[in-house]
Amino acid sequence: MIDFLKNWVLNVVTLVVFIMLIEMLIPSGKTKKIVNLVTGFILVIGLINPLLKLVGSGIALGEFQMAGSNYIDKKEVMINSEVLEEKQIRQITNVYREKIIAQLKSITQNIEGIKDAKADIIINEDYTSERFGEVKKVYLYLSLEDEDEGIKRVLSVKKVEIDLGQSEDIEQQHEKQLDEKIRFELEDKVARLLNVQKEDIVISLEED
Repeated sequence: MIDFLKNWVLNVVTLVVFIMLIEMLIPSGKTKKIVNLVTGFILVIGLINPLLKLVGSGIALGEFQMAGSNYIDKKEVMINSEVLEEKQIRQITNVYREKIIAQLKSITQNIEGIKDAKADIIINEDYTSERFGEVKKVYLYLSLEDEDEGIKRVLSVKKVEIDLGQSEDIEQQHEKQLDEKIRFELEDKVARLLNVQKEDIVISLEED
């Protein structure tokens, strides 16, 4: 228990110092207010997360930080769109889009049973809209590990017409399907990361 308290205090102090450095580097304005809000949430989570873990209900702080970072980036794009030219806005939007795709690949590949992943997204690129920068659709293309419980082998039977006197010809195929446990975990992570509905997350399996 004493070791737990020592680690907790050390983590809190480190987090506070880190947040103070961030706030010192961020210039005054709308962006700083947003940063203060997000870092405040992170500090609260940092305080209570170890206690929740103690009772087996830990919050994924890393995913929360990524979601907070995405929120800040989206707000910065919205603020900058008021003063930048259209070409510059598109360049910033592309950087924001590529960052989200990289995050999607990262959290996907960390799930047991998934060997590799590709991702794509559709975002609102209308900088005159209040929903500018919002993720509208997520596409994930997965490659599964061959020897893993995440793969469910399904027997597919192809019907073949036969003539009288001939033996029936049945072709058996084994197809890969994504385990529902993996699908649920992945959809949950993506929904929390990007604040999208699960029905807007499309998951496909790539052929080996």
